[in-house]
Amino acid sequence: MRVVDPNMDTALQWANELGPPPPLPSSLKDVTQRAKLVNAIDEPHFANSFFLDFQSRLSDVEKNQCLNEIANVTKIYILDVEDDKTRVNIALRLWSGCLSAAKTIAIQTVSGPNTPEMRASIFSNKIDPITQRDPIYCAGVETAPSFKKLRNEPYSFEGVPQKSVVRIYP
Repeated sequence: MRVVDPNMDTALQWANELGPPPPLPSSLKDVTQRAKLVNAIDEPHFANSFFLDFQSRLSDVEKNQCLNEIANVTKIYILDVEDDKTRVNIALRLWSGCLSAAKTIAIQTVSGPNTPEMRASIFSNKIDPITQRDPIYCAGVETAPSFKKLRNEPYSFEGVPQKSVVRIYP
Protein backbone atom coordinates (compact mmCIF):
# COMPACT_ATOMS: atom_id res chain seq x y z
CA MET A 1 0.00 0.00 0.00
CA ARG A 2 1.30 3.43 -0.93
CA VAL A 3 1.49 5.84 2.01
CA VAL A 4 -0.54 8.93 1.19
CA ASP A 5 1.89 11.54 2.54
CA PRO A 6 3.64 11.81 5.90
CA ASN A 7 2.63 15.50 6.12
CA MET A 8 -0.99 14.52 6.76
CA ASP A 9 0.08 12.20 9.57
CA THR A 10 2.23 14.95 11.08
CA ALA A 11 -0.60 17.49 10.88
CA LEU A 12 -2.93 15.04 12.62
CA GLN A 13 -0.28 14.38 15.27
CA TRP A 14 0.04 18.13 15.91
CA ALA A 15 -3.75 18.37 16.22
CA ASN A 16 -3.78 15.50 18.72
CA GLU A 17 -1.12 17.31 20.74
CA LEU A 18 -3.51 20.30 20.94
CA GLY A 19 -6.29 18.15 22.38
CA PRO A 20 -9.13 15.88 21.33
CA PRO A 21 -11.26 16.74 18.29
CA PRO A 22 -13.58 19.62 19.13
CA PRO A 23 -17.07 19.81 17.63
CA LEU A 24 -17.34 21.09 14.07
CA PRO A 25 -18.17 24.80 14.37
CA SER A 26 -21.25 26.19 12.63
CA SER A 27 -19.05 28.33 10.38
CA LEU A 28 -17.71 25.11 8.81
CA LYS A 29 -20.96 23.21 8.32
CA ASP A 30 -20.84 24.26 4.66
CA VAL A 31 -18.50 21.99 2.69
CA THR A 32 -17.53 24.83 0.33
CA GLN A 33 -16.35 26.94 3.27
CA ARG A 34 -14.29 23.96 4.49
CA ALA A 35 -12.72 23.59 1.04
CA LYS A 36 -11.78 27.27 1.04
CA LEU A 37 -10.15 26.94 4.47
CA VAL A 38 -8.17 23.87 3.44
CA ASN A 39 -7.09 25.64 0.26
CA ALA A 40 -5.93 28.64 2.30
CA ILE A 41 -3.75 26.56 4.61
CA ASP A 42 -2.47 24.20 1.91
CA GLU A 43 0.63 26.30 1.46
CA PRO A 44 4.12 24.93 0.78
CA HIS A 45 5.64 26.53 3.88
CA PHE A 46 3.15 24.73 6.14
CA ALA A 47 3.77 21.42 4.35
CA ASN A 48 7.52 22.01 4.64
CA SER A 49 7.13 22.48 8.40
CA PHE A 50 5.19 19.21 8.70
CA PHE A 51 7.85 17.40 6.68
CA LEU A 52 10.72 18.87 8.69
CA ASP A 53 8.97 17.80 11.88
CA PHE A 54 8.44 14.31 10.42
CA GLN A 55 12.21 14.22 9.88
CA SER A 56 12.80 15.55 13.42
CA ARG A 57 14.42 18.66 11.98
CA LEU A 58 11.91 21.32 13.11
CA SER A 59 12.66 23.34 16.23
CA ASP A 60 10.01 24.13 18.83
CA VAL A 61 10.29 27.80 17.88
CA GLU A 62 9.65 27.00 14.20
CA LYS A 63 6.73 24.73 15.09
CA ASN A 64 5.13 27.43 17.26
CA GLN A 65 5.62 29.98 14.49
CA CYS A 66 3.85 27.66 12.04
CA LEU A 67 0.99 27.07 14.49
CA ASN A 68 0.63 30.83 15.00
CA GLU A 69 0.51 31.40 11.24
CA ILE A 70 -2.21 28.77 10.90
CA ALA A 71 -4.12 30.44 13.74
CA ASN A 72 -4.00 33.75 11.87
CA VAL A 73 -5.14 32.24 8.56
CA THR A 74 -8.08 30.49 10.21
CA LYS A 75 -9.55 33.66 11.74
CA ILE A 76 -11.41 34.58 8.56
CA TYR A 77 -12.79 31.06 7.99
CA ILE A 78 -13.68 29.87 11.49
CA LEU A 79 -15.63 32.87 12.71
CA ASP A 80 -17.35 31.30 15.70
CA VAL A 81 -14.26 30.00 17.54
CA GLU A 82 -12.18 32.62 19.34
CA ASP A 83 -9.55 30.34 20.86
CA ASP A 84 -6.48 30.06 18.60
CA LYS A 85 -5.57 26.59 19.87
CA THR A 86 -9.04 25.23 19.07
CA ARG A 87 -9.06 26.82 15.60
CA VAL A 88 -5.66 25.36 14.81
CA ASN A 89 -6.75 21.94 16.11
CA ILE A 90 -9.76 22.08 13.77
CA ALA A 91 -7.74 23.33 10.80
CA LEU A 92 -5.04 20.67 11.14
CA ARG A 93 -7.62 17.87 11.36
CA LEU A 94 -9.59 19.23 8.39
CA TRP A 95 -6.45 19.68 6.31
CA SER A 96 -5.17 16.19 7.16
CA GLY A 97 -8.48 14.49 6.32
CA CYS A 98 -9.12 16.51 3.19
CA LEU A 99 -5.63 16.16 1.72
CA SER A 100 -5.39 12.47 2.59
CA ALA A 101 -8.64 11.83 0.72
CA ALA A 102 -7.92 14.32 -2.09
CA LYS A 103 -4.54 12.74 -2.84
CA THR A 104 -6.13 9.29 -2.83
CA ILE A 105 -9.01 10.16 -5.18
CA ALA A 106 -6.62 12.02 -7.50
CA ILE A 107 -6.23 10.51 -10.94
CA GLN A 108 -2.50 11.24 -11.08
CA THR A 109 0.00 11.95 -8.29
CA VAL A 110 3.65 12.95 -8.19
CA SER A 111 4.52 9.29 -7.64
CA GLY A 112 2.28 8.01 -10.46
CA PRO A 113 -1.36 7.18 -11.10
CA ASN A 114 -3.70 6.00 -8.36
CA THR A 115 -5.25 2.63 -9.16
CA PRO A 116 -8.64 1.47 -7.89
CA GLU A 117 -6.80 -1.10 -5.77
CA MET A 118 -4.68 1.61 -4.14
CA ARG A 119 -7.76 3.71 -3.38
CA ALA A 120 -9.56 0.71 -1.89
CA SER A 121 -6.60 -0.14 0.30
CA ILE A 122 -5.85 3.39 1.52
CA PHE A 123 -9.48 4.17 2.31
CA SER A 124 -10.19 0.80 3.95
CA ASN A 125 -6.99 0.57 5.98
CA LYS A 126 -6.22 4.17 6.84
CA ILE A 127 -8.65 6.96 5.99
CA ASP A 128 -12.04 5.42 6.81
CA PRO A 129 -10.94 4.02 10.21
CA ILE A 130 -9.77 7.49 11.30
CA THR A 131 -13.13 9.02 10.23
CA GLN A 132 -14.82 6.68 12.73
CA ARG A 133 -13.03 8.25 15.69
CA ASP A 134 -12.37 11.85 14.58
CA PRO A 135 -15.37 13.91 13.41
CA ILE A 136 -13.24 16.86 12.23
CA TYR A 137 -10.93 14.62 10.18
CA CYS A 138 -14.13 13.02 8.84
CA ALA A 139 -15.44 16.46 7.80
CA GLY A 140 -12.12 16.98 6.00
CA VAL A 141 -12.48 13.69 4.12
CA GLU A 142 -16.02 14.71 3.10
CA THR A 143 -14.53 17.95 1.76
CA ALA A 144 -12.01 16.34 -0.63
CA PRO A 145 -14.23 16.36 -3.76
CA SER A 146 -15.16 20.02 -3.18
CA PHE A 147 -11.49 20.84 -2.66
CA LYS A 148 -10.61 19.09 -5.93
CA LYS A 149 -13.38 21.04 -7.72
CA LEU A 150 -12.17 24.32 -6.21
CA ARG A 151 -8.75 23.62 -7.71
CA ASN A 152 -10.23 22.31 -10.96
CA GLU A 153 -8.45 18.97 -10.51
CA PRO A 154 -9.86 15.67 -11.79
CA TYR A 155 -10.61 12.83 -9.40
CA SER A 156 -12.14 9.38 -9.32
CA PHE A 157 -14.05 7.30 -6.80
CA GLU A 158 -13.12 4.10 -8.62
CA GLY A 159 -12.05 1.65 -5.93
CA VAL A 160 -13.27 3.83 -3.04
CA PRO A 161 -15.56 1.83 -0.73
CA GLN A 162 -19.24 2.64 -1.31
CA LYS A 163 -19.79 3.63 2.33
CA SER A 164 -16.82 5.98 2.55
CA VAL A 165 -17.74 9.52 3.66
CA VAL A 166 -15.70 10.96 0.78
CA ARG A 167 -18.73 10.10 -1.39
CA ILE A 168 -21.17 12.32 0.57
CA TYR A 169 -20.50 15.51 -1.45
CA PRO A 170 -19.47 14.23 -4.90
